Amino acid sequence: MAVTLKITSSPSVTTDISDALTGGSLGCDLGQSTNGSYAPLVGFQDGNAGNKSLYLSHNATVDPVTNIGFYLSTYTGTYLGGANATSDIAQILANGASDSGVNANNADGYSNGLHIDMSYSVADISQFAPSREQSGQKRIFGKTYSGNQVGVMATPITLYKDALFTWTSPNKVQPSSPVDGKIGKSGDTVLGSMAQVRLRYYMSKSSTTGGTLQWNFVTVYSYTA
Repeated sequence: MAVTLKITSSPSVTTDISDALTGGSLGCDLGQSTNGSYAPLVGFQDGNAGNKSLYLSHNATVDPVTNIGFYLSTYTGTYLGGANATSDIAQILANGASDSGVNANNADGYSNGLHIDMSYSVADISQFAPSREQSGQKRIFGKTYSGNQVGVMATPITLYKDALFTWTSPNKVQPSSPVDGKIGKSGDTVLGSMAQVRLRYYMSKSSTTGGTLQWNFVTVYSYTA
């Protein structure tokens, strides 16, 4: 049986996320940012609220899905960004590589690029904190960790175990033994049967390039049945 990994906008939704994008394709829209801030932003910047949450699940019935990771590639939808799809992906990865921010809310203006925080339960005030990179809870696409640039096809970002939960409407329940890179089958209370990852795009205070950036967000995984 072919196993499909689904990405939705909430744990109770069964259809893939489908925001209307610039150019007419459907996907995930993070919104707009200004220099020294981030998107999506909710309320005031000092409160550190706002993220684009994606919920992952699958239809395997025998074994968990494993080796789950994320990377970025050149946009293949109908492009209507500020330059072209090739330069967009290069800029996004370069922005991540240049990140040197020390505040989750970009108070110093040095945070840059696409960040991912992999926890279903982290509080707004703590999400995307640079200290979370030490454990692997947070990663930045294009940044180098342990000698490897991550978030590219050769080295995807591994799904961190804190993202895993079991959905018992209306509650997210912590699994007993989650594992990095794995999502259990439906109802699995040991590994967890869903995962929540949070995306946020930061703009450094010195950014000089405006316009819309577009890219493919690719999820890789292994399965049996």
